[in-house]
Amino acid sequence: MRQAAVLMLVVAVGCGACKKDEPPPVNPKDEAEGHYVAATAAYLKGDFKEAHAQYDEVRRLSPDDKRLPGAAGELLMAEQRIDEALARFEAAAKLDPKRSTTWSRLGVLYAIKDQKEKSAEALAKAIELNPRDFNAHESLGDAALERGDLDEAVRRYLLASDAAPGKAQAELVVKASTELVKAKQSAKALEVLEQAKGKGVTSVELFQELGDRYVDANRWDDAIASYTSAAEKDPSVWELIAELELRQNRLEKAEAAWKKAIAAKDQALHHVGLGRVCLARKDTACAEKELDKALTTATGEEVRESMEIAHFLGLLNRKADGLKLLESVSAEEEQVKNEALQLATARLAKELGKTDLVKTACTRIAPVKCP
Repeated sequence: MRQAAVLMLVVAVGCGACKKDEPPPVNPKDEAEGHYVAATAAYLKGDFKEAHAQYDEVRRLSPDDKRLPGAAGELLMAEQRIDEALARFEAAAKLDPKRSTTWSRLGVLYAIKDQKEKSAEALAKAIELNPRDFNAHESLGDAALERGDLDEAVRRYLLASDAAPGKAQAELVVKASTELVKAKQSAKALEVLEQAKGKGVTSVELFQELGDRYVDANRWDDAIASYTSAAEKDPSVWELIAELELRQNRLEKAEAAWKKAIAAKDQALHHVGLGRVCLARKDTACAEKELDKALTTATGEEVRESMEIAHFLGLLNRKADGLKLLESVSAEEEQVKNEALQLATARLAKELGKTDLVKTACTRIAPVKCP
C-alpha cells in the first residue's frame, strides 16, 4: 500500500497541470518521431501519398529535423521526380555534408541529368566518407561502362559486391559477368564467378550464370553441379541438367532429372525430353507413351513447345505430322517473321518434297538464306 501511495504521488507531481482522467500532453518531438516512423513504413510499403503526408507532419512539428531533406529525396527519387529529388539531396548535403548516402544519391541523380563531372565528384565524395558505399561503387561502374572502360566497370561492380548486403552481392557479380560475356570474355567471367563462389556468394542466378559459363568451357560435370545447386530453389533448371546428362549419355541421370522437372511442372517439353531418353534406349513404346503425354499437356501457346514436339514426331518417323504442326504455327500472324520457326518449317518441307511450303516459309523471312 505504501508503494502504491508513492506511485500515485509521483504521477500527481509529474502531471500537476493535467485534468483528472486526461492523458499527459505529448511532447512535439516525440510526436514528430512517430510521424517519421510512419512515413518510413509507408514508403517501404509503396504508399507514397501517405509517406508525403507523414513527412509534412514531421516538418510541421520539427522543421529543423536534418533527416527530412534526405528522406524526402528518397521518396521523390522513388517516384521518379528527379529535379525535386535533386533539390532535396542538395539541401541534405548542406545540412549534413558527412552523410555518404546523400552524396551517393546525388551522384546517381547528376548522372541522370547527364552532369557527368558533378556525378563523378559526388560519388568520389561518397566513397571518401564511406569506402564501402556499394551504391556509389556500382554507379561508378555504370559510368565506366558508359565510357567504354570495361575493366574499371568490372572492378567497381566487384567492389560493390564485397560491400553489398544480402542478395545484392550475387546480383552485382552476375552484372559483372554479364558485361564480360557481352565483350566475349567468357573465361574472365567464369573466373569472376568462381572467385565470388569461393567467398561464399550464392544465389540461383549466380549458379545458373556459373553453369552457363562452364558450358561455354565444355566443363559439363561442373556445369551440372552448378545447375544442380540452382535447381534446389528453381526446379525449372532440371531441364538444363537433363539435357547435359543426355549429352553425356548418362541415361539414368537424364531420366531422373526429367522426372524432377515434371514433378515441378508437368509440361509437354519435359515429356518430349523424357521421350528422347526412351529413344536413346531404343525403347520406342516408351517414347510413344511420352509423346502421348506431351500432346496431352501441350498448351499450344509456346513456339518452342510446338517446334520440339514437331522434331520429336520426326524422330518417331512421323515427319508429315510434324510438318503439319509447323505449317499451322508458322502461318500465325505473330509468327510469320520468326526466323527459327520458318527455317525449321522450310527444312522439313524440303525434306518431304513440299516445294510450295518451302517457298512460302522462305518468303516470310527474306532475305534470310533458306534451304
